[in-house]
Amino acid sequence: MKAGFAQIDITPDRPVWMVGYSSRDHQSEGVYQELRAGAIALSHKGGAALLLTADVIGYSLAFSAGAKAMIADATGLLPDQIILTATHTHCAPFFYEWGMMGEVEREWAAEFQSKLVEVSLRAMKDLAPAGVQFTRGTSAFGVNRRTPDGKGGVLFKANPAGPMDRDLDTLWFRAPDGEIRGTFTVYGCHSTCRGEYLLGGDYPGFLCRGMTKHTDAPAFFAMGCGGNIRPDFMSEKGFRAAEVEEIQEVGERMTREVIDSLQNRRDIEIRTIDVATAFHELHYKKLPGKRRLKEIINGENELNKIWANHFWERLQNGPLPKSCPQEIQVLSLNPDFRLIFMGGEILTEIGLHLKEAFAPATTITVGYSNGLIAYVPGRETYDLGGYEVEGSYPYFLRPAPFKKDVEDRIVSTALALAGRQG
Repeated sequence: MKAGFAQIDITPDRPVWMVGYSSRDHQSEGVYQELRAGAIALSHKGGAALLLTADVIGYSLAFSAGAKAMIADATGLLPDQIILTATHTHCAPFFYEWGMMGEVEREWAAEFQSKLVEVSLRAMKDLAPAGVQFTRGTSAFGVNRRTPDGKGGVLFKANPAGPMDRDLDTLWFRAPDGEIRGTFTVYGCHSTCRGEYLLGGDYPGFLCRGMTKHTDAPAFFAMGCGGNIRPDFMSEKGFRAAEVEEIQEVGERMTREVIDSLQNRRDIEIRTIDVATAFHELHYKKLPGKRRLKEIINGENELNKIWANHFWERLQNGPLPKSCPQEIQVLSLNPDFRLIFMGGEILTEIGLHLKEAFAPATTITVGYSNGLIAYVPGRETYDLGGYEVEGSYPYFLRPAPFKKDVEDRIVSTALALAGRQG
């Protein structure tokens, strides 16, 4: 196999609107850590893949499609062989439409897209022989944020007994002489340590810098299935924002956890570089009508007005969509080792279900890939409702929550894609 690596600075050189918190009412005020994008190019016996990650909250379906088309045109790869992932930092530019206050930073979005092409080309140019090792460690960072209230509902509160995938997975790419050429780490916990108005990559940024310091090689991170998992910085009132020094300590601690996992490393036999890609439908519940939209437009909640006006205008041109496209990609290195990339804020229960469905094969599950469509709840979360199930969809400019069958659809599609790979 051959692998190539490249990274690029994507930090805005001016104040920008930020995305991730609905309370923000003005542009950024500085930078606590530079934002980065990176690319890993893989090639083996005619198969190829290009894996990109960036310090952004995610990508819209339209941005993802456009970026993949530009990268494909520049590299000669197919769009299906290109995978976009994100660290999901909430301290990055507002670069596509959201149901939040602020303005889309279209100029930065164009710059970002161009830099994704540039870093892709640089990674392709860097292709050289490499092998892969895999480690699966664990981390104590983060906590489930859905606590049953005992009344048939759920509270936005730390739930240490709730489900969580604590696998801390890392791919180690080594040259034939054993030198580490790059690392790629996946962990499923929200990058919501910081708020306020400083740009930065949150704990994944400090983790990657720690890994680079230890290995002297570029380090990359993608968010796992952590839609209902939050950093466990707590006060008497509940969750709190962290100081930069606290986030840096988390990154350093997680770096040590990744390094410690090397004692259990194993070589991965590369038989193929095969990316199987599919779009399928996630169906919405009851769609809003004109009467409901008009009531919200005439109300006082400014964020709800953004959502209602968006779909009022859509209704003037035709009916609202009954479903949302979700992209799933399965990257196979051999029949017993795969990475599954899914669009949306995937709840931890779905990632755990996929790992069980593919067992005894080793599976790494990655959310926040390609199109960040909305929260994608697990089947068992629907009965309790709550933010991820019923309260968050307006921020993603979705007309309604998803139906309860989304978990089953995702698992069946992923299994079918893997079946195509043999």
